[in-house]
This record gives sequence, C-alpha cells and structure tokens, in this order.
Amino acid sequence: MDAALQSWEQWPAWLAAVVVLARSAPALRRQLAGADGEALRVLILGALALAAMRWFNTAALQGVMLHFLGATIATLMFGAGTACWVMALASLAGLLMGAAWHGWAMDFLATGALPVAVTALVSWAARTWLPRNVFTYVMLNAFAGAALAMAASMLAKSAVTAWLGGRALAAYLVATPMLMFAEAFFAGGVMVLVVVYRPHWCRSFDDRAYLWPERRM
Repeated sequence: MDAALQSWEQWPAWLAAVVVLARSAPALRRQLAGADGEALRVLILGALALAAMRWFNTAALQGVMLHFLGATIATLMFGAGTACWVMALASLAGLLMGAAWHGWAMDFLATGALPVAVTALVSWAARTWLPRNVFTYVMLNAFAGAALAMAASMLAKSAVTAWLGGRALAAYLVATPMLMFAEAFFAGGVMVLVVVYRPHWCRSFDDRAYLWPERRM
C-alpha cells in the first residue's frame, strides 16, 4: 500500500480547497442566476456525468489512482469558477466510491482545482496570442488544454508521492504520457461535438469570435 497523509498533513489541503471554492462561489451564483432551464439542465447533467466517470478508476491497484479528469470540459463549458464546484462534486463522488486520492481535499486540488487552472491559463493564452477560429479553439483549448491539465495533475500526484516516499512514483510518471493523450482525445472529442451541434451550451465559445470574426480594415 502506498504511503498516506497523516490527518494533520491534510489540514492545509482542506484550507486550500475551502479557499478555492469560496473564491469560486460568486461565479457559481452568477451562473445559476443567469441560467435558463436548458442551461441549468446541461450544468446538472454535466456535473453528474463527470462525477459518474469516477467509477472508472484504478482503485484496485495498490497506491495508484488513475482516472479521466473532465476538468477541461467543465472549464470550457461552464467557466473556471463553476468548473471548480463541478470538480469538487466529482471528488466527492470519488470519495464515496472509495476512489479519492488522499481524501476529498487532496483529490479536489490535484484532479480538480489544478487542472481547471491550467485549462483556464491555456485558454487565456490561446485567446490572447493566436487567431480565433474553430481549429485553434479545439486543438488548443480542448486538446492541448486537456493534455496539459492531465500532466499537471499527474505531476502533482508524483510530487506528493515522492515526498511521502511512496512506491507508486514510477507508476504515475510512466502513466502520465498515456493519460495525457487519452484525456486530450476525450475532452477534444466531446468539445468538437458540443461546438458543432450545441455551441450555445459552451460558455467559452462565441460564434461571432470563432466562426465570423470581424476583419480589421
């Protein structure tokens, strides 16, 4: 069995998780206040789907917790603030399934808050420095964002495992490239379908910016 955090060592993680969710609460309130019936259903069903995905994990392996994240999908569709709450629900689902990494708080920080932040940073960089079109949106925001989000999550797990002296360090490092590709393919595929068939579901996708950008004179 891999080394586990002591109870006193988890308090900083709990504090950080509470701070992240507290800072994200205004975004969630605005999302709920401005959502119509369809948008609210998409948010609820999306959150439940990402939570249910935690059932597919490697909890049976001793000390190794691998699974899809879905943080990039949540960030692009709902915004970073709301995505943090969606991922907090996913970590709670993982805890209830016995598949949370070092408890709810650590799991949320490593598989929720950090990947959301990485995705938001990639999305900001793409909007700031690259031309806006469907190709750059899907390839950078979705594919690249998801791959980098998974890399950040896995490296964070690796760092904590190394600090604890766990034996699963090599497993996390070896699995990182494969899960980066899998997460990128998963998130990219989902976002392609959303952008093509239901673009109004995606908060980060603006038809006027990505499909019919104004030409500079």
